[in-house]
Amino acid sequence: VATALTLGLAPCMPQTAMIFALGAQYGITTLLLIFFILMLIAVATSLILNKFMKGECTELFVEIPPYRLPRIATLAVKLRLRVNGFLQEALPMIIFGILIINVLDILGVIDYISRTAGRPLTALLKLPEEIIPVMILGFLRKDVSIAMLAPFGLSAKQFIISSIFLVLYLPCVASFFTLKKEMGLLTTLKIVLLTLASAFLVSILLNFIL
Repeated sequence: VATALTLGLAPCMPQTAMIFALGAQYGITTLLLIFFILMLIAVATSLILNKFMKGECTELFVEIPPYRLPRIATLAVKLRLRVNGFLQEALPMIIFGILIINVLDILGVIDYISRTAGRPLTALLKLPEEIIPVMILGFLRKDVSIAMLAPFGLSAKQFIISSIFLVLYLPCVASFFTLKKEMGLLTTLKIVLLTLASAFLVSILLNFIL
C-alpha cells in the first residue's frame, strides 16, 4: 500500500516544480486544485487498498537526530552538489528520451500509436493528439514530460487533467526497475496496473466534472 501510494500518487520534487512553473500562468486556484485532487486520490486509494489488503502494523522505533541551525556555507555546498547531480542525471535522460522519440517518429511508431490508442484516449480526455509522445517520454522521466506540455497552449482544464494523468499513470523507468528489484515482477506489474487504471479513471472523470 505504501509503495503504491509513494510511486503512483506522490509527485516528486522536480514534477512539483514543473507543475508550479507551468501552472503559474493559470493562477493559484489551478495549482491548489491539482494537489488537492492528488491528495483526495491518495486518501481514497489508501482506504480501498487497506480494505482489500489487510495486514498488521508493526511497531517502528526511529531515533531522531539532534536538530541544529544549518550554516550558509554548508547549504551552498549541498545545493551545488544537488544541482550538479540533477543536471548529470537529467540531461542525459532528456537527450536519450528525445533521441528515442525521434527514432520512433521516423519509424512511424508514434504515428501508429497516436492513430490506434492515442486518438480515443485524447478524445476521452479532450487533449491534443500531439501529447501522445509526451506520455511515452514520461516513462523515462516524468518531470520532463510535464515540462514538455509548455508548447501546447493548454487551457486550465487541460493542464489540470494532463498534469494529474502524467503524475499518476506510470512510475518512471528508474522507479520501475527499483520496484522490480525490491518487490518482484508480479507485485511491480500489479502496482503499475493500479496506477494506470487510476490515471485513466480519474482523468476521464475530471474531464466530465470540469
